[in-house]
Amino acid sequence: MKAQKINANNLNPMEMNNVSSMMGAMNLIQKIGKGKRKYNVNLEKSDKKFLSKFLDEAKKQFSGANEQQVKPLVEFFDYVKSICENKDKNELRISYEEMEFLKKMLSDSIKGMEGMNFKWYQLLRKSMVKIMVKQYRALLKKIN
Repeated sequence: MKAQKINANNLNPMEMNNVSSMMGAMNLIQKIGKGKRKYNVNLEKSDKKFLSKFLDEAKKQFSGANEQQVKPLVEFFDYVKSICENKDKNELRISYEEMEFLKKMLSDSIKGMEGMNFKWYQLLRKSMVKIMVKQYRALLKKIN
């Protein structure tokens, strides 16, 4: 992912916040896989299933990027997925940067889903999004 020069005077505050959060995420991505995994997250069966599906979608999003920069991230996703698929292990060990990255991804997903507007006839879709937000919040609470 190549850095682009941006004129800060031409950005409104909302765009500036988005750029700032993207730079923070890129900083976290560069640090993933380099620290010691000393934080424990206890996951239940339902949490492991949901996290596994969430990581599959995240992996698809990062698959189009430069493979050299995203390789540690994909390895981290594979590690978490292997823990989620193992029925004997309920403990996920992650480093501080990995924990912050997961928190950031989950919180950004929650913000995006809460910002969705639906028509009056999209009751089913609206209820599904509400259920997903509850699952994301529960998973985020476990990671915290």
